[in-house]
Amino acid sequence: MENKVKQRLCGGTFFTLFLRARKPLLGANKYYDGKLEPYSEPIALFELSKVVVPDWQNIFVYAKSTCGGNTSEYKNCKNEGGILFPFSDATALTSFDRRVKEQYASALHEMCVVTELLIDTGSAERDKMLVEELLALIDIDDSIDVAQPFYVLEHGGSVTKSELRGLNDICLQSFLLGVWHYAVTRPEKNTFGKETIDFWCPSTGGGKREYNGGLHELFDRKITISYYKTTESTAEEETGADDSERDTVIVETENCSGEEAQKEPAASSTTQQVLNTNPTFNTFNFNAPIHTFNNQVGTVVNNYGGKKDEQ
Repeated sequence: MENKVKQRLCGGTFFTLFLRARKPLLGANKYYDGKLEPYSEPIALFELSKVVVPDWQNIFVYAKSTCGGNTSEYKNCKNEGGILFPFSDATALTSFDRRVKEQYASALHEMCVVTELLIDTGSAERDKMLVEELLALIDIDDSIDVAQPFYVLEHGGSVTKSELRGLNDICLQSFLLGVWHYAVTRPEKNTFGKETIDFWCPSTGGGKREYNGGLHELFDRKITISYYKTTESTAEEETGADDSERDTVIVETENCSGEEAQKEPAASSTTQQVLNTNPTFNTFNFNAPIHTFNNQVGTVVNNYGGKKDEQ
């Protein structure tokens, strides 16, 4: 594939690839039965926000166009995601950088929660595809120095970009944490990746933007994916609290087609959907456009173990 643009790793490009590895969406027919999409794009970005700021409190209920619009704009590298997300908060990013370097187990636990909730680790091998595409992107991003460290090792160690090229045994959760950490804390803003997104997902004038990046075609080596194993007791030791204290994600229904953001409608009665990590939903009605709501959810424990070998 001809490399027409300088492809860049940033928050939006990471998120775009991450979404491709989600568990299968429910599909339109499920909505008629009252079931709501547990793997929507705003929910995914809220969960990745929790990796950056585990006790992130800016969980607002916005009109559909606002929540979906902020998510879409972050994914398409137009901005930092607005006030719904912590990616423009320099203090939060500095704290995340320090946690990854000094309290790695705590940060890794948060990524384990996200992976358990959202990533398809089944026979379709979407998790493996995600790792391969991220490795390919890091390799071709010539703005990343070959000596740049990535904190992708299971026990908190780092390897350089150059050393990544020889890393064949990869722990999924620690790899995603290390790459996400670099993507959101690098000096360049999220708009750094807009040309990449436009190349991967050409605009259709407001319609669905399909990914056609071809990164997987650039990956030419075999890797083995393993999974970090954690228990409820070790999770509590690492984080100081169990996942029942994890804030609930509260969002409006997403425009899953990836369409451009629409203008927010005038204030009116809105319906919020609450994601529990089971995942299940509860529905509430409010008579104001913005509300705050915190809830408690059950513990999510990553019990994956062993390795998933190359087939």
